[in-house]
Amino acid sequence: MKLFVDMRSSVNGTNNGNISATLVNMKHRGWRSSATLAKALYELRALGFLAITREGGLKMGTRVCTLYRFTDLETLEQPKVGVSYCKATHDYRRFGSVRDAERALIEGTEKLRAEGAKKQSSKEKKSPVHKTKRIASKIEPDADFIATENEQATSLSL
Repeated sequence: MKLFVDMRSSVNGTNNGNISATLVNMKHRGWRSSATLAKALYELRALGFLAITREGGLKMGTRVCTLYRFTDLETLEQPKVGVSYCKATHDYRRFGSVRDAERALIEGTEKLRAEGAKKQSSKEKKSPVHKTKRIASKIEPDADFIATENEQATSLSL
């Protein structure tokens, strides 16, 4: 609810669909943890109060933030940020009761955790240090070092 209120305060009538919720932007409103912010964003999306208008981050391969819209407000076209026109969809009305919404939220959270665990277990744990095998090349054979004539002359004079 706090995130809904914090994000809703940034709506000025024409910028629905161009609302970001990055940790940098939300710190001045009291948000300190990216995990808590991500969980709150997921809950608002799962319950139908927010929808994504532009995907950002690593999914798009760029350094732009994800933009959101409130589903109870009309979204005007904003070509500079890639947001198109959309009528109010009121996605939160799809739940018949609070119990249905809570169940959908719990199921969605469990599904996300299972996907995260699957991704974690499938990744190979790589050593941060790259180990290489030292093999002599054709230019630098495995023989003893032979000094040049100048180096031999200086070492003999000592």
